[in-house]
Amino acid sequence: MLFALAFALAVQAPAIESGVAGVLKDEAGRPLAHAKVLACMTKVCLIGETGADGRFSFSINPPVNLVIKTEEDLTSSPRRGAAMMPVRLVDRRLVDVGVVLVPNLPPERPSNPGASDRQTVELGDGLQLTLSRKALTPRPGDAILDLAARRLPGPYPALGPERIIAIYALHPFAAKSATPIAVRMLSSLPAGTPVRFRTINEIDGTFSAPVPGQAGGRYLRTDPGTGITELTYLVISRAGR
Repeated sequence: MLFALAFALAVQAPAIESGVAGVLKDEAGRPLAHAKVLACMTKVCLIGETGADGRFSFSINPPVNLVIKTEEDLTSSPRRGAAMMPVRLVDRRLVDVGVVLVPNLPPERPSNPGASDRQTVELGDGLQLTLSRKALTPRPGDAILDLAARRLPGPYPALGPERIIAIYALHPFAAKSATPIAVRMLSSLPAGTPVRFRTINEIDGTFSAPVPGQAGGRYLRTDPGTGITELTYLVISRAGR
């Protein structure tokens, strides 16, 4: 899909009446100065830069779904995954989303690119994916050298009355699968507890349709024959609080 790219400075001085603001930080809590940050909607991505204090802001008219995000940096040490923060603007005001975390990725653990059958891969932080490498397609210009995941802290993002169990940043970011990717995560939830798996759309921050699953033994997992179809941010939730 092609996008019209609009450029915006994230450190503009004039007060913004309607839009999104926040601060970009790494896992050590340090603000990321002069870093590229994007605010993407269905047809437009605004591209900006954080200030010396890591803060950014974008002027955007509501109503709109959007996602604040960064690109992966696989040359840094440790490797940095993509940041993602879905936002829904419903009226004319400035929404401060607070800290947008740029996660670290675990060291590279190559999977088997030549495997034609489905394979189970340990991505890190207690997460496993079972997928077909043949069915997995990276974004244009990217390559699939390894698979990785980083579990993120905090109650983010909200899904109404649902309780968030875990959120993972997945790598390679925005790769898509032509067949469902089964998910399994270490968990102490009682066996039989129903859970839901969703991914966040990298284009506008909307959630995918929920994939059903349940807890059983030491793991929770997607139901047989189901799974996610893209590697962005994985959100695992349950009903109630």
